[in-house]
Amino acid sequence: MKMRRRLTPLILPLVLAGCSQDRQAQNERPPTDTASIAEAPLPTIKPETYIAAGDLAAQRNQPQQAAEQYAKALHARPGDAPVLKKLGLAHTQAGDLAAAEETFSQYVKASGGTADAYGALGYLQELAGKQREAEKTYQEGIRKHPDGALCRINYGLMLVRRNDVEGAVTQMSAVLEPHEVNYNIASVYEQLGRRDLAHFYYNQALECKPGFLAAQQKLAMVK
Repeated sequence: MKMRRRLTPLILPLVLAGCSQDRQAQNERPPTDTASIAEAPLPTIKPETYIAAGDLAAQRNQPQQAAEQYAKALHARPGDAPVLKKLGLAHTQAGDLAAAEETFSQYVKASGGTADAYGALGYLQELAGKQREAEKTYQEGIRKHPDGALCRINYGLMLVRRNDVEGAVTQMSAVLEPHEVNYNIASVYEQLGRRDLAHFYYNQALECKPGFLAAQQKLAMVK
């Protein structure tokens, strides 16, 4: 018992000294530089990230969200033709035809005036009810690219809607087989509610290519 009384005073000063040293170390730590943390630059997001997000939104049938992401990608990569095309399609699906027309006009320039770009712009103008502008766009695209399929086909479909079948055949025959031309004409008439003409041209497609399954299926539907 006497030994315990003598040892106890020796232990306490060691413990107290340790606590005193910890508090002193804390007091001597340099203050946190909050200003440098606040001013640190945000991580850079690559255009590919925005494009991937836009593609995902488009797959989910969210065109407005897709357009927002493609616009961000375009801001980081101005004049990128593939991104402009995606943005134009997203605007079209979202129903913003004015923005879509402006975007597709930029797409024509950025792509160097490809046939697909002219075909896309012409179709958008047609959707917007600008028939003269659409025809002018198609004709300009065809003049520059006589074998441009999208321009020829879209222009041909527009001519069918005008009931100019002869002109439509001339345009589409330059890039499609006869059975495909007749099938496309029939499809337009089916959309217009002209089942008699749709039936006739689906039958024409079958005559051009016996066993044409798509035409057979359509014929059964429009009887």
